[in-house]
This record gives sequence, structure tokens and C-alpha cells, in this order.
Amino acid sequence: MRTRIIGFPLLFVSSLAQAQTDALTNDQDSPFSFSRCFSHVPLRVAPGATDPNAPITVSAEALNAARDGKILYRGDVQVVQGHRQFGADYVELEQQSRDVRAEGNIRFTDGTITVESDRTLTGNLNTKDTELDQARYQLHGDPGRGQARLVRMTEDTNKVDLSGASYTTCPPNEEAWQLRASSVRVEQDEVFGEAWNAVLWLGEMPVFYFPYIKFPVKDERQSGLLYPSFDISSEHGTDIRLPYYWNIAPNYDATLTPRYMEKRGTAAQLEFRYLPMAGQRGTLYGEYLDSDNKLGDTEWRDRARWLFNWRHNARFDAEGHWRGRVDYTKVAGWDYAYVDDFSPPVGILVEDQLMQSFQGGYYDRRWQLTAEMRDYQILKPERLSPFQLAPSLALTSYQRLGDVELAFDSELTQFTNDGQNIYEATRFHAEPRLLYALVDRPGGQLTADAGAYYTHYEQDVPNQLDARLGFNPAQLEGSADRLLPRLRVNGNLVFDRETSWFGLPFTQTLEPQFQYLYVPFKEQDHIGLYDTTDMRQDYYSLFSDRRFAGLDRISDANQLTGGFTSRIYDREGIERLRLALAQSYNFVSPRVRLFPTDTPSDTRRSFLTFEGDLNLDGNWFVHTEAQQDTRNSRLAAGNVTLEYNRQGRLAQLGFRHLNQDYYPDARLAGDLNQLGGTFSWPLDPQWRLIGGYYRDIELNRNIDSLIGLRYDSCCWAVSLVWEQWQKEDKLINPTNTLQETTIGLRFELKGLSSLGTGSSEFVPGTKLLPYYRPFNLNN
Repeated sequence: MRTRIIGFPLLFVSSLAQAQTDALTNDQDSPFSFSRCFSHVPLRVAPGATDPNAPITVSAEALNAARDGKILYRGDVQVVQGHRQFGADYVELEQQSRDVRAEGNIRFTDGTITVESDRTLTGNLNTKDTELDQARYQLHGDPGRGQARLVRMTEDTNKVDLSGASYTTCPPNEEAWQLRASSVRVEQDEVFGEAWNAVLWLGEMPVFYFPYIKFPVKDERQSGLLYPSFDISSEHGTDIRLPYYWNIAPNYDATLTPRYMEKRGTAAQLEFRYLPMAGQRGTLYGEYLDSDNKLGDTEWRDRARWLFNWRHNARFDAEGHWRGRVDYTKVAGWDYAYVDDFSPPVGILVEDQLMQSFQGGYYDRRWQLTAEMRDYQILKPERLSPFQLAPSLALTSYQRLGDVELAFDSELTQFTNDGQNIYEATRFHAEPRLLYALVDRPGGQLTADAGAYYTHYEQDVPNQLDARLGFNPAQLEGSADRLLPRLRVNGNLVFDRETSWFGLPFTQTLEPQFQYLYVPFKEQDHIGLYDTTDMRQDYYSLFSDRRFAGLDRISDANQLTGGFTSRIYDREGIERLRLALAQSYNFVSPRVRLFPTDTPSDTRRSFLTFEGDLNLDGNWFVHTEAQQDTRNSRLAAGNVTLEYNRQGRLAQLGFRHLNQDYYPDARLAGDLNQLGGTFSWPLDPQWRLIGGYYRDIELNRNIDSLIGLRYDSCCWAVSLVWEQWQKEDKLINPTNTLQETTIGLRFELKGLSSLGTGSSEFVPGTKLLPYYRPFNLNN
């Protein structure tokens, strides 16, 4: 017969559970790839889900009250309060002293941890002091588990002591690694626990001894050493980093990392993060190497190599109207190769330029006023420095009045340059527009867009100009005005029909689009180039109103553009195919040129531009682009990508072509033809192979090659990666290309740390050509 009693207290076991959880859980759960790794892990219940005042139910085979004031529970004792459950073969409660003793098959769970023991538990309900012999524990929602020979917990000091404790994230009977410590102490109000005589075991082999170690027991910050990293490469040799984290204040912290590079020397890295007030956050980051051993035989042998980066984002009001942003990166003025040599984790690098930008303004739904100061640091010795924005003010506004839309864009920019014999200017530009929807229906739209461009320049032109600018002083005027009206009419139609292929239903659309653009010609060779270059042609740029990117050249146009897009949707609405084709026809050849020395174009037709995307069955994808010179029947540019992507199996093959005659800015020695691909393929549930290969067919050389193999288990992984890529020698011999090789071996103990060499990333793609998905289908 079983007896049920209401009101038996669970205080002693709940205190023990909380201490065990704080002592031995990680601050972050580790992701796992295999469902079987979690088959032994119970689901986690949020702490506090059980009301401490909820009724408590006790059941047992027998209940006896002894004459000495003891209550004895025998035979399958079960105590339940919400998610908390406690079981034992025998429980003894001393009513006077409130001492508790439990024996045999002890099991406690509260939704966050399960503790088991075949031995003895002793405690006191008043003091809540508890001891548990030969305990086994399993965290809920986390693979962490282990054993403790003896657990002592004292409520008064809020401490727990574990003797002979172990910890691992491996499934039962698969303990590839574990930590064993002779003594562990945890204070629940502290962030870190302490362990003495801790040993890391791999299988049955001890591999590392820690006389003393601190480990996190809460998701909070505290100063201390972080895990080191080890890398090996042909460029640096052995590369070791040992970061130290400094918790300065609740809203400030820093990480200082000494870095030893066998072939270069010892450097320092510092990252400082701050939250000065609500809505603002930022990071200061720096790297410093006093002298580089690899430059010992050069003129830079005694020069320091360094990098500085500042990032800051701010919202100055609750609504987010007033905002500011800083992104500033700089290296030593002579150090063109710093980013290539050290691969810092910060900085915006575009076409060998590091950006330095300060911007802010007022942002509203209908209008915006912004200001920016911007500069660039060139990391290529023969290139001219871009113009600085010092500063630039921009005002944009938009208002809809029924069928009419009013828009206004303007800017005032001062362009400066630190170079010698370079012109400078202040530019004011205003662009009012009126848009009227002549037709606005689901199957078609027709919009008229009328406006004007007004630009005024005040140019400071020196007596001599750098020849690389492409101008002579006599061509440029100190003061220049440009006023151009503009008319654009844009329309499109959408037709669709139900059809079927291979017995399956589909919906096909045909979407013709046309645009007429008129801008009169005005001579502009007397205006310098400050932020303007040719615009890359693709399907969407043909329907733009600009031929150049930037405001220093506004091309004349008497142009008609036509194109169409066709899409195919399956019965679930998934876009399976998209084809787009467009071309522009100029009734008069454009006369505006980028440089005065450029030969005026006599071409009236743009490239015939094609784009296509195919989703064959959700696994096979094709993307292609092409620009054809229909006058000379030559392919100007093109690329095609084939991809297979299904359930972790990925393979991508791509080819791209550029004709050097059409892309002089690319400075190609010949036509560009490159072929390559990447893959990531599971060999079985635990082995994965990745690779990448890219080759320049014209130069007959490899650009980037990679091969890697990884073994994954529930609690450990090992990966081996070999990569070789081409790298410019920007400092010593800029015309030379170096070959960089890295061999990396990394051993990971999941839930603990990663030890080894090489990059920890094991993903498709290579250093120079990372994997990306280029498809434009709306799925």
C-alpha cells in the first residue's frame, strides 16, 4: 500500500540542484550536428517554473513514526512538487533536529539538472547543509554531465564544494574527453568557480594539468585569460595568441592579446568596447608591431607596423531621428601591405582603399538631412588618392499628393586632396523631380518623371596638374554652372497564363518594360572628376537615368530602352525560372565623355544584356549573365554558375569572362577567363570533405586552391585544411605575385575549447573567393 502525504519539504534538494547547475554548466550551449548526441539529454525547464509554495506530494510503500521523533519512509519514496521530483529507497526525517538522511537509488530532478546516487544523502532542513556521496549529474538542455565523489553544500555561506569532480559533454560510454579535478568550489553569487588540481583527459590519457583554474558559472563577464589560438603559415611561421579579458565596468571592457609570430616578431592587439549611454555603442581596436623581422633587409626594417580602427553608432533621441556613425581605419602611411599581411578583423577595404568616415544627421520618413566627412587611405603606391569629402551635406525629401509624387535631392560638398598638383572644388547640386502615374493598375503601370539637374562648381585649379588626372589647367574653369532638364517615361505590363510541362501545372508571365529618356547635351569637359566613373552595365542599369556613377558627368540622352522579363512559377508559387533581356537605343550618339581626351562614342546601341536564373527542382540552380556587343558580334562580359545544394551536400562550378577592350579600367593584360568551383560534401555522418579551386585560364595559373577534411563526433572534432593562394607583394616588389600556403590542423573539444593550428573555419569557399549564392529568384 502506498501512502500520500502533502507538505513534505524539498528545500534541501532544490538548493543542491542550483549549486550543481551553477558549478558545471557552460555559459553557452554548443551546437551539435547529430540528433543522437542529445538522446540522453532531458529538455530544460526555465528556472522558477515551479511555485515554491506549490503543494508537495509524497508517496512511499511504508510510513513509520519512531518513538525518538523520527519519521521513516521506506520503499520507492517519491516526492513531487511541480517539475521537482525526488526519489530514494529510504528517507529518514528527524522532526526535532530537522536532519534528513536518504539511502539507495537517490534521484533528484528540477527541470534544469538531474542528480543520482546509489549511496547516501545527509542534510538539515533548517541549515540546508547537505552532503551527497558518489553523485552523478546530467544538465538539462545541455550535454554537460559528470560525477562527484562527494558534494558538500552550505546555505549560510552559499557555497558548494565538490571532491573528485569530473565534467564532459560526451554521451554516456563515449567519453572522448573530460576534466577531472580533486576539488571544486563555487559561490553562487560569483561569476566564476574555482578548481584545484584539474587534469584534461583524452580517453584514458591525461594531456594537460592545471594546478588552479577558474571557469564561468554564470552568463556574466569577469577578467581573466581566454583560450589561446595557434596557427602555422608560410608567411608568419608559428603564430600564437593569448588573449586577456578585462571587465573594466558594466559598460566598458577590453581584450588585450599578445601575439607571437615566429617569422615577424611579437605584436600586441587591443580591443576596447564601450556603451557610454543608451543608444550609443562603439569599439576601439588597434594592432602594433614594433619592427617586422621579414623586412630586415629593406628600408622599413626599423619602422613600426600598426593599424587603428574606430567604430561608433549612436542614436541621440528615443525616436531614432538623430543618428551618427563613425567607421575609421588607418595604417602607417608607407604600409601598403598591412591588410594583406595580417588580415585584421576590422576595416572596410574596397579596391585597395581603407575608408575613414564620420556621418550623422536627421532621418524622417519624408525627408533626411545628413552630413559626412570621408577620406580614403590608398594601399597601392601608384594610385592617386581619392578626393576627401570635407564635408558633404545632403538633403533629400519625398512627398506624395494623390497621383503626384514630389522629390528633391540636393547636396553641398567640398572636395579636397592632400596630393601635389591636384585640383579641388566645392560642388552644389540640386535635383527636383515630379512623378505622375498616368496608369497605375495591377496589370500595368505608366509613369512620367520630369525634373532638372542644376550643379555649380567653384574649382581651385593649380598652374600645373598631375598628368594622371587626365586634364591640363587650361581645360578647367574656376567657376562652372550646369543646368539640364530631364524627361523620363517608364512603363511596364504583366501578362500571365496557365500552362503545363511534363504533365505539371505552371504559371508563366511575360513582363515587357520600356523607358524613354531625354537629357539635352551640355559640354562638361571644363569640370574636373571628383567622384564620377563609368557605371557597370547590367539589366537594371539600362533602366536608370544615369550613364555615369557620380554627379560630375550627366550624360546627354535621347534614348529608348526596351526589355522583358519572363518568370515561371510552380503551383506552390515558387519561382522556378527568370529570364531578363534588355537593350537601349540612342537616337543620337551620346556626346558627353568622362575625360576630354576620350574619343566620343559613335555607338547608338548599348550591350544586349541578359540575365537568367533557374531553380530546377530545389536542388539544382543555374545563374548566368551576359553582355553582348551586337554591333561587332562580340561577347563583352559573361558568367555562368551551376550549383547543387541538398541536405548539406553543396557543389558549385562557375566561369567568368571579361573582354579587355571593353573594360580598360580593369587594366587587364588580355581577356579575363577564370574557371573554378567549390564543394562541401559529407562522406558519411561524421566525415566531411571541402575543397575549392580557381584558375586563370589566360595566365595559366592557379588563383586559389583548398582541400580540407573534418571528422565530427558528439563531443570532439578534428580538421585538416591545406590552402594555397596568390598574393601581391605590395611593399618590396609590387609587380610580383607571391604564393601563400597554409596547413592547419585543429582539434576541438566541444563544450570546452579548440586547440591546434590553422583556421577554425570549415566552410565552402576560399580566402580570395568565398562561397556566395548569386541567385535572384523569389522563393
